[in-house]
Amino acid sequence: MKLNKYFIIAIVATLAVGFQSCGEKSNANGNAKTDLTVSVATVKMENQPEILSFSGKIEAETHSNLSTRIMGQIAKIYVESGQKVKKGQLLVQIQDKDIQAKKLQVKANMLKAEAAYNNAKKDFDRFTVLFEQKSASQKEMDDVSTNYNMAKAELEAVKQMEEEVNEMLQYAAIKAPYSGIITRKYMNDGDLASPGMPLVAIEKPGEYKVIARIPETEISKIEKNDAVKVKISALNNIEIEGMVTEVNPSALYTGNQFEAKIVLNPTKEQKRKLFSGMYANVMIKKGGMPSIMIPKNVLVRKGQLTGLYTVSQSGTAMLRWIRTGKSTDNMVEVLSGLSDGEQYIVSYKGKIWDGASVVIK
Repeated sequence: MKLNKYFIIAIVATLAVGFQSCGEKSNANGNAKTDLTVSVATVKMENQPEILSFSGKIEAETHSNLSTRIMGQIAKIYVESGQKVKKGQLLVQIQDKDIQAKKLQVKANMLKAEAAYNNAKKDFDRFTVLFEQKSASQKEMDDVSTNYNMAKAELEAVKQMEEEVNEMLQYAAIKAPYSGIITRKYMNDGDLASPGMPLVAIEKPGEYKVIARIPETEISKIEKNDAVKVKISALNNIEIEGMVTEVNPSALYTGNQFEAKIVLNPTKEQKRKLFSGMYANVMIKKGGMPSIMIPKNVLVRKGQLTGLYTVSQSGTAMLRWIRTGKSTDNMVEVLSGLSDGEQYIVSYKGKIWDGASVVIK
Protein backbone atom coordinates (compact mmCIF):
# COMPACT_ATOMS: atom_id res chain seq x y z
CA MET A 1 0.00 0.00 0.00
CA LYS A 2 2.85 2.31 0.91
CA LEU A 3 4.56 1.39 -2.34
CA ASN A 4 1.59 2.50 -4.40
CA LYS A 5 1.44 5.74 -2.46
CA TYR A 6 5.10 6.59 -3.18
CA PHE A 7 4.65 5.63 -6.82
CA ILE A 8 1.74 8.03 -7.30
CA ILE A 9 3.66 10.87 -5.64
CA ALA A 10 6.62 10.31 -7.96
CA ILE A 11 4.42 10.40 -11.06
CA VAL A 12 2.74 13.64 -9.96
CA ALA A 13 6.10 15.29 -9.27
CA THR A 14 7.42 14.26 -12.68
CA LEU A 15 4.36 15.68 -14.44
CA ALA A 16 4.65 18.93 -12.48
CA VAL A 17 8.27 19.36 -13.53
CA GLY A 18 7.32 18.70 -17.16
CA PHE A 19 4.51 21.24 -17.12
CA GLN A 20 6.77 23.81 -15.50
CA SER A 21 9.41 23.26 -18.19
CA CYS A 22 6.87 23.68 -20.97
CA GLY A 23 5.54 26.82 -19.32
CA GLU A 24 9.00 28.33 -19.17
CA LYS A 25 9.59 27.63 -22.88
CA SER A 26 6.23 29.15 -23.78
CA ASN A 27 6.92 32.24 -21.67
CA ALA A 28 10.32 32.65 -23.23
CA ASN A 29 8.84 32.53 -26.70
CA GLY A 30 6.10 35.00 -25.76
CA ASN A 31 8.53 37.56 -24.39
CA ALA A 32 11.12 37.25 -27.15
CA LYS A 33 12.34 40.72 -28.17
CA THR A 34 12.02 41.81 -31.82
CA ASP A 35 14.49 44.55 -32.81
CA LEU A 36 13.04 47.47 -34.84
CA THR A 37 14.98 48.31 -38.00
CA VAL A 38 15.54 52.05 -38.32
CA SER A 39 17.36 54.50 -40.58
CA VAL A 40 19.33 57.29 -38.95
CA ALA A 41 20.94 60.58 -39.90
CA THR A 42 23.86 62.32 -38.25
CA VAL A 43 23.46 65.83 -36.91
CA LYS A 44 25.68 68.28 -38.75
CA MET A 45 25.97 71.92 -37.81
CA GLU A 46 26.29 74.07 -40.94
CA ASN A 47 26.01 77.67 -41.97
CA GLN A 48 22.41 77.91 -43.10
CA PRO A 49 21.28 80.94 -45.12
CA GLU A 50 18.85 83.07 -43.14
CA ILE A 51 15.63 83.90 -44.96
CA LEU A 52 14.23 87.22 -43.79
CA SER A 53 10.55 87.72 -44.53
CA PHE A 54 8.61 90.98 -44.43
CA SER A 55 5.27 92.27 -45.60
CA GLY A 56 4.98 95.07 -48.10
CA LYS A 57 2.74 96.87 -50.54
CA ILE A 58 3.15 97.48 -54.26
CA GLU A 59 3.29 101.07 -55.48
CA ALA A 60 3.99 102.61 -58.84
CA GLU A 61 7.53 103.89 -59.13
CA THR A 62 6.15 107.15 -60.55
CA HIS A 63 2.93 108.48 -59.04
CA SER A 64 1.65 111.96 -58.25
CA ASN A 65 -1.15 113.71 -56.42
CA LEU A 66 -2.04 116.69 -58.59
CA SER A 67 -3.23 119.92 -56.98
CA THR A 68 -3.59 123.60 -57.77
CA ARG A 69 -1.85 126.68 -56.39
CA ILE A 70 -4.92 128.88 -56.49
CA MET A 71 -8.23 128.85 -54.69
CA GLY A 72 -11.33 128.51 -56.81
CA GLN A 73 -14.36 126.47 -57.68
CA ILE A 74 -13.84 123.40 -59.84
CA ALA A 75 -15.48 124.03 -63.20
CA LYS A 76 -14.95 120.54 -64.62
CA ILE A 77 -13.09 117.30 -63.92
CA TYR A 78 -12.58 115.58 -67.26
CA VAL A 79 -11.36 112.16 -66.06
CA GLU A 80 -12.45 109.19 -63.95
CA SER A 81 -10.52 106.66 -61.89
CA GLY A 82 -8.92 104.01 -64.08
CA GLN A 83 -8.87 106.21 -67.16
CA LYS A 84 -5.73 106.31 -69.29
CA VAL A 85 -4.43 109.78 -70.11
CA LYS A 86 -1.65 111.27 -72.23
CA LYS A 87 0.98 113.78 -71.24
CA GLY A 88 -0.38 117.33 -71.42
CA GLN A 89 -4.03 116.23 -71.43
CA LEU A 90 -6.39 118.56 -69.53
CA LEU A 91 -7.62 116.81 -66.38
CA VAL A 92 -9.22 119.50 -64.20
CA GLN A 93 -10.34 123.04 -64.94
CA ILE A 94 -10.68 125.60 -62.14
CA GLN A 95 -13.01 128.54 -62.79
CA ASP A 96 -10.77 131.40 -63.98
CA LYS A 97 -13.16 134.25 -64.77
CA ASP A 98 -11.45 136.57 -62.29
CA ILE A 99 -8.05 135.66 -63.69
CA GLN A 100 -9.22 136.25 -67.26
CA ALA A 101 -10.56 139.67 -66.23
CA LYS A 102 -7.25 140.46 -64.60
CA LYS A 103 -5.47 139.39 -67.77
CA LEU A 104 -7.53 141.87 -69.82
CA GLN A 105 -6.66 144.61 -67.36
CA VAL A 106 -2.98 143.72 -67.55
CA LYS A 107 -3.17 143.77 -71.35
CA ALA A 108 -4.59 147.29 -71.28
CA ASN A 109 -1.90 148.39 -68.84
CA MET A 110 0.69 146.82 -71.10
CA LEU A 111 -0.43 148.97 -74.06
CA LYS A 112 -0.18 152.13 -71.96
CA ALA A 113 3.19 151.19 -70.52
CA GLU A 114 4.62 150.34 -73.93
CA ALA A 115 3.42 153.65 -75.39
CA ALA A 116 4.84 155.63 -72.48
CA TYR A 117 8.13 153.76 -72.71
CA ASN A 118 8.46 154.30 -76.46
CA ASN A 119 7.86 158.05 -76.09
CA ALA A 120 10.26 158.31 -73.18
CA LYS A 121 12.94 156.42 -75.07
CA LYS A 122 12.60 158.69 -78.10
CA ASP A 123 13.03 161.75 -75.89
CA PHE A 124 15.96 160.16 -74.12
CA ASP A 125 17.73 159.29 -77.38
CA ARG A 126 17.09 162.77 -78.81
CA PHE A 127 18.27 164.65 -75.71
CA THR A 128 21.32 162.42 -75.40
CA VAL A 129 22.47 163.65 -78.83
CA LEU A 130 21.62 167.28 -77.98
CA PHE A 131 23.42 167.04 -74.66
CA GLU A 132 26.54 165.66 -76.33
CA GLN A 133 26.35 168.63 -78.75
CA LYS A 134 25.90 170.89 -75.73
CA SER A 135 22.55 171.99 -77.11
CA ALA A 136 20.67 170.78 -73.99
CA SER A 137 21.27 171.64 -70.36
CA GLN A 138 22.14 169.16 -67.60
CA LYS A 139 18.76 169.71 -65.96
CA GLU A 140 16.92 168.91 -69.18
CA MET A 141 19.00 165.75 -69.60
CA ASP A 142 18.31 164.71 -66.00
CA ASP A 143 14.57 165.23 -66.39
CA VAL A 144 14.44 163.20 -69.60
CA SER A 145 16.54 160.42 -68.06
CA THR A 146 14.27 160.24 -65.00
CA ASN A 147 11.17 160.05 -67.16
CA TYR A 148 12.75 157.34 -69.30
CA ASN A 149 13.77 155.22 -66.30
CA MET A 150 10.30 155.52 -64.77
CA ALA A 151 8.64 154.44 -68.02
CA LYS A 152 11.04 151.53 -68.31
CA ALA A 153 10.37 150.41 -64.72
CA GLU A 154 6.62 150.66 -65.25
CA LEU A 155 6.84 148.49 -68.37
CA GLU A 156 8.89 145.87 -66.50
CA ALA A 157 6.33 145.82 -63.68
CA VAL A 158 3.47 145.26 -66.12
CA LYS A 159 5.42 142.46 -67.82
CA GLN A 160 5.98 140.81 -64.43
CA MET A 161 2.29 141.06 -63.71
CA GLU A 162 1.51 139.51 -67.08
CA GLU A 163 3.75 136.53 -66.25
CA GLU A 164 2.01 136.07 -62.91
CA VAL A 165 -1.42 136.11 -64.54
CA ASN A 166 -0.33 133.56 -67.14
CA GLU A 167 1.02 131.33 -64.36
CA MET A 168 -2.28 131.58 -62.51
CA LEU A 169 -4.09 130.54 -65.68
CA GLN A 170 -1.80 127.51 -65.90
CA TYR A 171 -2.59 126.63 -62.28
CA ALA A 172 -6.28 126.79 -63.15
CA ALA A 173 -5.81 124.17 -65.87
CA ILE A 174 -4.45 120.95 -64.34
CA LYS A 175 -2.79 118.82 -67.02
CA ALA A 176 -1.22 115.36 -66.97
CA PRO A 177 2.54 115.64 -66.28
CA TYR A 178 3.11 112.31 -68.04
CA SER A 179 1.17 109.56 -69.78
CA GLY A 180 -0.41 107.23 -67.24
CA ILE A 181 -3.55 106.10 -65.45
CA ILE A 182 -5.80 108.10 -63.14
CA THR A 183 -5.86 106.11 -59.90
CA ARG A 184 -8.08 108.35 -57.80
CA LYS A 185 -10.40 111.31 -58.08
CA TYR A 186 -10.50 113.24 -54.82
CA MET A 187 -13.05 115.93 -55.71
CA ASN A 188 -16.07 116.58 -57.93
CA ASP A 189 -17.38 119.35 -60.16
CA GLY A 190 -18.40 122.38 -58.12
CA ASP A 191 -16.14 121.64 -55.14
CA LEU A 192 -13.88 124.38 -53.85
CA ALA A 193 -10.22 123.73 -54.60
CA SER A 194 -7.51 125.25 -52.47
CA PRO A 195 -3.70 125.33 -52.75
CA GLY A 196 -2.08 122.00 -51.94
CA MET A 197 -5.33 120.03 -51.79
CA PRO A 198 -5.11 116.95 -54.08
CA LEU A 199 -7.58 116.85 -56.95
CA VAL A 200 -6.66 113.65 -58.80
CA ALA A 201 -3.91 111.01 -58.53
CA ILE A 202 -2.00 109.68 -61.51
CA GLU A 203 0.61 106.95 -61.88
CA LYS A 204 2.82 105.63 -64.65
CA PRO A 205 2.07 101.92 -65.19
CA GLY A 206 4.70 99.29 -65.81
CA GLU A 207 7.26 100.49 -63.28
CA TYR A 208 6.56 99.22 -59.77
CA LYS A 209 8.23 99.10 -56.39
CA VAL A 210 7.46 97.51 -53.04
CA ILE A 211 7.53 99.46 -49.81
CA ALA A 212 8.39 96.88 -47.14
CA ARG A 213 7.96 97.41 -43.40
CA ILE A 214 10.91 96.07 -41.39
CA PRO A 215 10.97 95.72 -37.58
CA GLU A 216 13.74 97.39 -35.62
CA THR A 217 15.24 94.00 -34.72
CA GLU A 218 15.92 93.21 -38.40
CA ILE A 219 16.73 96.57 -39.98
CA SER A 220 20.50 96.23 -39.36
CA LYS A 221 20.52 93.13 -41.60
CA ILE A 222 19.09 94.92 -44.64
CA GLU A 223 21.47 96.65 -47.02
CA LYS A 224 21.17 98.57 -50.26
CA ASN A 225 21.50 96.34 -53.38
CA ASP A 226 20.33 93.21 -51.52
CA ALA A 227 18.68 90.75 -53.91
CA VAL A 228 15.01 90.15 -53.13
CA LYS A 229 12.28 87.72 -54.08
CA VAL A 230 8.73 89.00 -53.84
CA LYS A 231 5.60 86.85 -53.75
CA ILE A 232 2.23 88.39 -54.65
CA SER A 233 -0.62 86.57 -52.89
CA ALA A 234 -3.26 88.04 -55.19
CA LEU A 235 -1.47 86.48 -58.17
CA ASN A 236 -1.22 82.92 -56.81
CA ASN A 237 2.08 83.76 -55.10
CA ILE A 238 3.98 84.36 -58.32
CA GLU A 239 7.61 85.15 -57.58
CA ILE A 240 9.19 88.37 -58.87
CA GLU A 241 12.82 89.35 -58.53
CA GLY A 242 13.82 92.72 -57.16
CA MET A 243 16.52 94.72 -55.40
CA VAL A 244 16.69 96.95 -52.33
CA THR A 245 17.41 100.48 -53.55
CA GLU A 246 16.74 102.48 -50.41
CA VAL A 247 16.58 101.87 -46.64
CA ASN A 248 14.96 104.58 -44.55
CA PRO A 249 17.11 105.03 -41.42
CA SER A 250 14.27 106.59 -39.44
CA ALA A 251 11.17 105.00 -37.94
CA LEU A 252 9.88 108.24 -36.46
CA TYR A 253 6.55 108.17 -38.28
CA THR A 254 6.12 104.43 -38.88
CA GLY A 255 5.64 103.01 -35.38
CA ASN A 256 9.08 101.46 -34.77
CA GLN A 257 9.06 99.93 -38.22
CA PHE A 258 11.52 100.98 -40.89
CA GLU A 259 10.76 101.25 -44.59
CA ALA A 260 12.78 99.72 -47.39
CA LYS A 261 12.20 100.51 -51.05
CA ILE A 262 12.46 97.55 -53.42
CA VAL A 263 12.44 98.03 -57.18
CA LEU A 264 10.84 95.11 -59.01
CA ASN A 265 12.07 93.50 -62.20
CA PRO A 266 8.97 91.68 -63.48
CA THR A 267 8.65 89.86 -66.77
CA LYS A 268 6.40 91.34 -69.43
CA GLU A 269 3.60 88.95 -68.45
CA GLN A 270 4.02 89.70 -64.73
CA LYS A 271 4.09 93.43 -65.37
CA ARG A 272 0.71 93.21 -67.06
CA LYS A 273 -0.84 91.69 -63.93
CA LEU A 274 0.63 94.04 -61.33
CA PHE A 275 -1.40 96.84 -59.77
CA SER A 276 -0.72 99.37 -57.07
CA GLY A 277 -2.06 98.41 -53.66
CA MET A 278 -1.40 94.67 -53.95
CA TYR A 279 0.11 93.09 -50.84
CA ALA A 280 3.47 91.37 -51.14
CA ASN A 281 5.67 89.04 -49.13
CA VAL A 282 9.31 90.09 -49.36
CA MET A 283 12.07 87.50 -48.84
CA ILE A 284 15.75 88.35 -48.51
CA LYS A 285 18.41 85.63 -48.21
CA LYS A 286 21.28 86.50 -45.89
CA GLY A 287 24.31 84.52 -44.70
CA GLY A 288 23.29 82.95 -41.40
CA MET A 289 25.03 81.61 -38.29
CA PRO A 290 25.97 77.91 -37.83
CA SER A 291 22.82 75.98 -37.01
CA ILE A 292 21.27 72.51 -36.96
CA MET A 293 18.48 71.79 -39.45
CA ILE A 294 16.41 68.58 -39.45
CA PRO A 295 13.43 67.38 -41.52
CA LYS A 296 10.04 68.31 -40.12
CA ASN A 297 8.70 64.78 -40.63
CA VAL A 298 10.92 63.32 -37.89
CA LEU A 299 9.33 65.45 -35.18
CA VAL A 300 7.16 63.96 -32.45
CA ARG A 301 4.64 66.25 -30.81
CA LYS A 302 2.93 65.70 -27.47
CA GLY A 303 0.90 68.67 -26.35
CA GLN A 304 3.21 71.68 -26.24
CA LEU A 305 6.34 69.51 -26.40
CA THR A 306 8.35 68.76 -29.52
CA GLY A 307 10.87 65.95 -29.77
CA LEU A 308 12.45 63.23 -31.91
CA TYR A 309 13.88 59.77 -31.48
CA THR A 310 17.61 59.26 -31.10
CA VAL A 311 19.57 56.03 -30.65
CA SER A 312 21.01 55.42 -27.18
CA GLN A 313 24.36 53.75 -26.51
CA SER A 314 22.47 50.60 -25.46
CA GLY A 315 20.79 50.39 -28.88
CA THR A 316 17.34 51.58 -27.92
CA ALA A 317 15.14 54.37 -29.22
CA MET A 318 15.26 57.37 -26.92
CA LEU A 319 12.72 60.18 -27.14
CA ARG A 320 14.55 63.49 -26.91
CA TRP A 321 12.70 66.76 -26.32
CA ILE A 322 14.04 69.71 -28.31
CA ARG A 323 13.39 73.40 -28.86
CA THR A 324 12.84 74.48 -32.45
CA GLY A 325 13.34 77.80 -34.22
CA LYS A 326 12.79 79.08 -37.74
CA SER A 327 11.55 76.72 -40.41
CA THR A 328 11.49 76.43 -44.19
CA ASP A 329 9.15 74.39 -46.37
CA ASN A 330 10.34 71.00 -45.03
CA MET A 331 13.16 71.74 -42.58
CA VAL A 332 13.22 73.17 -39.07
CA GLU A 333 16.01 74.65 -36.98
CA VAL A 334 16.95 72.99 -33.66
CA LEU A 335 17.90 75.55 -31.03
CA SER A 336 18.57 73.13 -28.16
CA GLY A 337 18.30 69.45 -27.25
CA LEU A 338 20.45 68.07 -30.08
CA SER A 339 24.21 68.28 -30.58
CA ASP A 340 26.54 68.10 -33.54
CA GLY A 341 27.51 64.49 -34.37
CA GLU A 342 24.53 62.82 -32.69
CA GLN A 343 22.31 60.41 -34.59
CA TYR A 344 18.55 60.66 -34.84
CA ILE A 345 16.01 58.29 -36.35
CA VAL A 346 14.54 59.41 -39.66
CA SER A 347 12.49 56.33 -40.66
CA TYR A 348 11.41 52.93 -39.37
CA LYS A 349 8.98 50.12 -40.09
CA GLY A 350 6.42 49.30 -37.47
CA LYS A 351 5.67 51.01 -34.19
CA ILE A 352 8.31 52.87 -32.21
CA TRP A 353 8.33 53.89 -28.57
CA ASP A 354 10.73 55.24 -26.01
CA GLY A 355 13.04 52.37 -25.06
CA ALA A 356 12.30 50.14 -28.05
CA SER A 357 15.23 47.98 -29.13
CA VAL A 358 16.44 49.10 -32.55
CA VAL A 359 18.84 47.98 -35.23
CA ILE A 360 20.34 50.60 -37.52
CA LYS A 361 19.82 49.78 -41.16
